[in-house]
Amino acid sequence: MFKIFFFVLLGSLAACASNHDLSQGSNMLGGGYKQDELGPGLFYLYARSNHAPWANYEAARTTWRNGAEKACGSSDYDELSVRESERDTGLQNSSGVRYLVTERTGFAQCDSTSMSKEEVNKAVARHTSNR
Repeated sequence: MFKIFFFVLLGSLAACASNHDLSQGSNMLGGGYKQDELGPGLFYLYARSNHAPWANYEAARTTWRNGAEKACGSSDYDELSVRESERDTGLQNSSGVRYLVTERTGFAQCDSTSMSKEEVNKAVARHTSNR
């Protein structure tokens, strides 16, 4: 019975979105986000789900949006150039099931930004070409 409880608990933890700040270091469960401010009210955000044996796009979206809200100080922002993907972590459980991480990247343009549309486009293009 304990083994079943343990695997259910582990599965539900892996399914959750993470609020871990990856700029502070790695998270044991893999998930978290980090942000780079490109200008006043413009942020590049990278978010990923916790490790799981399945892709979890909703967890990556939730983590990304929580990071955007924290960066902007509200939910008033536009999402720009958002991309979502999944990748194999190289980790596997004892039965050989591979773990995936789901990633979401993009830019949050806060409604409070003082940057013009042209400045935003240039900052996004510059950051994208540096990646």
